[in-house]
Amino acid sequence: MRWDTDEAPRGCCSGTDVGFMQQSHKQTGVKYAQFSLVGTSNTLMDVGVFNLLLLLWSTHNPELLVAYNVAALVLANANSYLWNTLWTFRDQARHDAKQVGMFTVQGLLNVGVGNALLWLVAHGLEAHTDLSPLLSGNVAKVVSMVIASTMSFLFLWFFIFCPKNA
Repeated sequence: MRWDTDEAPRGCCSGTDVGFMQQSHKQTGVKYAQFSLVGTSNTLMDVGVFNLLLLLWSTHNPELLVAYNVAALVLANANSYLWNTLWTFRDQARHDAKQVGMFTVQGLLNVGVGNALLWLVAHGLEAHTDLSPLLSGNVAKVVSMVIASTMSFLFLWFFIFCPKNA
């Protein structure tokens, strides 16, 4: 590639050029806003299921909290796939085996990272605070959700629903 031509350098995302990526900052903001709205519905489902289980079977046990979290995250990831493919990334959604497989991998990474963080924070809170199970479980949940959700957005945007060339 020659730098003295009008040809834009190629970047990541399977052939997306850097010029397009620079012009798409606004598009990235719009996508992140849409992703955040979908994330709000995911959060309602995730936190709702997690808290329902925590209210029914109150516990400080990090392993049981992880089991509650798995149930909540599986439902939230199904909701995420539905709304992200129908709305947020509809122009990039192909619904083919590769993309569905990659979304599943992203979901499993989200569950793994989220559960590892939840377990670590829950252990710390159990050892160092006298918070109620509902409060300590939710503090651990929020910390894990923020980090895992940010990781999921980046994975979805750059690897699964990569913007098409302009």
